[in-house]
Amino acid sequence: MPLSRREKSSDLSSPATVRSQTMRERTPVMSGKHELRVQMRDLRRGLPDQRLRSEQIAAHLKGMSEVEEAQRVMVFTTIPGEPEMSEFRSWCDAQGKETAVPEDHVDSGWPDVVVVPGLAFTSAGDRLGQGGGWYDRFLSKIRPSCTTIGVGFDQQIVEALLTEAHDVVLDFVVTDGGMVSAR
Repeated sequence: MPLSRREKSSDLSSPATVRSQTMRERTPVMSGKHELRVQMRDLRRGLPDQRLRSEQIAAHLKGMSEVEEAQRVMVFTTIPGEPEMSEFRSWCDAQGKETAVPEDHVDSGWPDVVVVPGLAFTSAGDRLGQGGGWYDRFLSKIRPSCTTIGVGFDQQIVEALLTEAHDVVLDFVVTDGGMVSAR
C-alpha cells in the first residue's frame, strides 16, 4: 500500500477546477511499470498543443489556494514531454514566492508546495515517475503541512497503477482539464 499523506479538505466544486471523470478518456493500465512507462512516454511525445496545455495547467495551479498561500514553491525543470513549468515559475517569482528546483538540492523542510511531474497519475493521487525514485525519497521526508501537487496532461490519468510501499500518494493531481484529485 502506498505511503499515506495527511487528509486534505478542499473545495473542488468550482467548475473551473473540476473535470468530470466521465468526460475524461482513461488510459488502460498495463501489466508492469516498465511497459506503462514506455507507453506513457510515447503518448506524451505525441500530444499536440503541449504549450497551450501547459498554460492551462499553470492557470489551474495559480488558482489553488494552497499555491496562492505558499511562500516557497518547489517546481521541476521540464524535460521533453512534460508540462512546461517556466511560465508558472515566473508567475511565482512575480508574486514574491521563493522558487526552487530539485537541482538546487532543496532541503525537504523548505517547500510549502511541491509540484511533481510524472508519467501517469490516478485520480486517487498515485503517481508513476521515471523510475529513479528521487521524488518518492524526497516527498517521504517533507513536513506534513507541505502540499504535493502532481501535474500532467489529461491523457496521463489512468484507472490504477501498480504501487509499492515506498510510493508516496500526492495531495492533488492537476491536468490541463483541471483538478482531478484531492486527498
